Amino acid sequence: MPREITSKEYFRTVNLIYAAQLMAMTLLAGVAYFLIQQGNLGTANNDLAVTFQKIIMIIVPLSMAAGYILFRFFIKSVPPTAPLKHKMKRYFTANLIRSAFLEVPGLFVSVAAIITAHSLFLVIVPLILVVFALFRPTQSVIAQELNLGPEERAKLADPKAIISESVE
Repeated sequence: MPREITSKEYFRTVNLIYAAQLMAMTLLAGVAYFLIQQGNLGTANNDLAVTFQKIIMIIVPLSMAAGYILFRFFIKSVPPTAPLKHKMKRYFTANLIRSAFLEVPGLFVSVAAIITAHSLFLVIVPLILVVFALFRPTQSVIAQELNLGPEERAKLADPKAIISESVE
């Protein structure tokens, strides 16, 4: 039997996952920068850097667009008359997919920087972090994206209200 989840638990879980993804990108970029600055990665590989540059020019916008499109697809597939529990489960899935697609380019550019020993790739990470932070799921953002009514918005604001259930 699925376990009921309160608003407080839901937002704690969503924000914990979001923070973990944010920290993973930040930590990998920091490690990459440190290793490159210390010279532990050897000399820069310019030929490979040019190849990675081309790949990054495709992966970053493509991944961000795919995340946005898939998120919108999941959100639009939620019937407006569905119960709040169903809407919130679908939102959780859609948000996780979108954030994963936003995280991929951040991790990829850090790996490219480590492989090529070029710290210039890391300039992209703060831009991705800003976009990532802008899409952080808050009560008002969720209410707007799911087009929730006043009664459902009130449940989101009440920390003890049951708004979702675990997937089992």
